[in-house]
Amino acid sequence: MKEQTISICSYDVLPDGTVKPSALQRYFQQIALDDVSASGATYPAMREHSMVFVLTKLRMEVLRPIRSGDTVTLSTYPYKIEGVNFFRAFEVWRGEELVCCADSRWVLINYARRTILRPSELPFPLTATMPTVPLPVLPRRISPVRAPESTTARKVLLTEVDENRHLNNCVYSDYLLDHLPADVLRNPLRSLCILFDHEAYLGDTVELRYERVEEGYIVDALDRTTEKSCFQALLGLDFSGKL
Repeated sequence: MKEQTISICSYDVLPDGTVKPSALQRYFQQIALDDVSASGATYPAMREHSMVFVLTKLRMEVLRPIRSGDTVTLSTYPYKIEGVNFFRAFEVWRGEELVCCADSRWVLINYARRTILRPSELPFPLTATMPTVPLPVLPRRISPVRAPESTTARKVLLTEVDENRHLNNCVYSDYLLDHLPADVLRNPLRSLCILFDHEAYLGDTVELRYERVEEGYIVDALDRTTEKSCFQALLGLDFSGKL
């Protein structure tokens, strides 16, 4: 398990002062990297073996509003391997209060061929830790959009691509919020689930379609450059009017 205490930065929040989900994902991404690096799986070492971890599923629950300047403690730990999937949990605590938790699945791929590798091919040890809190349930699938309320498209830009040469997974939630038909400040985000299908690359055009459902919005994203599905997402919004 890896732990780190941080203060939420002013540039990582929305206009209402609550943290962006993409910022939480970036914090998660970095602490997960620090955790595997401690086992020897640094980026340079992984590159020597032409390997990289790729996120395939994420579900995040925001249990209490997290605001600019809050001091929180992040923790992450891998807790099991099943098939080709590596399961990793994240927790965010503000003092004694659990304010956010997330579950995620990752696969190991060959960096050059972009093909999935068996977990046994990872030459670095990962120590599993049992979850300490109830984790969000990762669905097998998200219902497809059938009657889109809105559709938009945007091009993948240089500053959105990471050293794995694809659109960074943290950017997807910015895409989702930037084009959300509802006012996310009036109906703040309480949960985010993203199921990733295919990588998007620099210059690709990603089309997003939104459909209103009881808990918020379901979203399909299609890479119009390759005509492959990028991801499906479920945005859970708080319609209570309370922050």
